[in-house]
Amino acid sequence: MDDDEYYHQLTTQAKVRSLDDVASDVRDHLSGAVESIIKAGQALQEGRDMHLSNNAFHDWCMQEFPDLKREIRLKIMQVGRRFDATFITQQLPITVLYELAAPSVPDELVEDIMSSDKPMKVKEVQQAKAGYKEVQENPDYGDILEDVKEKRKTPVEAAKEAWDRSEEKRKEIESRPNVFDLNAHIKSTEHCTVDVSATNLVVAMEQLISKFDRRDVMMYLYSAIHDDVVDIKIPALHEMSDILIELCDQLPLETKANQNLT
Repeated sequence: MDDDEYYHQLTTQAKVRSLDDVASDVRDHLSGAVESIIKAGQALQEGRDMHLSNNAFHDWCMQEFPDLKREIRLKIMQVGRRFDATFITQQLPITVLYELAAPSVPDELVEDIMSSDKPMKVKEVQQAKAGYKEVQENPDYGDILEDVKEKRKTPVEAAKEAWDRSEEKRKEIESRPNVFDLNAHIKSTEHCTVDVSATNLVVAMEQLISKFDRRDVMMYLYSAIHDDVVDIKIPALHEMSDILIELCDQLPLETKANQNLT
């Protein structure tokens, strides 16, 4: 081996990072500003890539960062995947970045919000997400979508117009006689029985846990529940959580049942 080959081998070995190196990076950045949180998310992703499974990665995280809850860890990793710290030009609250980092948020909307001179609050970002989703999915807003494609409106402007139109429709409906009672409709049991609904829930839980990765289940459930424009899904989540916790006490996990799931 000549000197050049020996030097190349030494420098290559020096670049190999261990899990201890990655864990140190995560700890260094977790308590910092937004830029540091982004780097922490990127370091966590690096740690995930160094593990063979999500379960192994989770165990490592619990050993290295026992106070870092799973849902926060997932949000931080999403932020790390979505953003580059060098492009953060305004000091945004981390809660805003959590909103923008969700996989369901289109890139063009994120870029528009990030490039604004006026930082948005969390509620404004949530409204922009809900409004822009309507622009993309609701045929009634085809003219707004066309304006975005032709660059006559920015995604944020389009989202606001869609949101404003939705508010106008809501107010118009509320002002009509015999207005449709959404709350009564939600509570109605017409075409719905508790036994069938409960069975469907159990089947859905079995499929989610036995067929899919836990990280993906968390991500898609969060996405499905979080955009709760009419404030129904999140309260239902908490109520169902109380029921499931009580059932867990009545039906303790047995080793055999746990093995069947895994």
